[in-house]
Amino acid sequence: MIATLGKFGGTFVAARLTGLGSRYAAALGTLMNTRGLVELIVLNIGLDLWVISPTLFSMMVLMALVTTMVTSPVLRWLMPHTVAADA
Repeated sequence: MIATLGKFGGTFVAARLTGLGSRYAAALGTLMNTRGLVELIVLNIGLDLWVISPTLFSMMVLMALVTTMVTSPVLRWLMPHTVAADA
């Protein structure tokens, strides 16, 4: 949770300092928190090498899935004017 807020906050502040509007800065911060295939691969390697425990692996995979699933609805809420009407 702290990492998600930190990444969002840092991106938001940097975007605002470069002149982006609040909605665009928030959208960029949201996109920075999406997790992807690379994270899942790294987690699997960490689990295989016993660098992380099965419990931590499960928590991290769940976090990756939740933050990725939440991205699309949050972006639709932040930027409703950019969503195509027939999408």
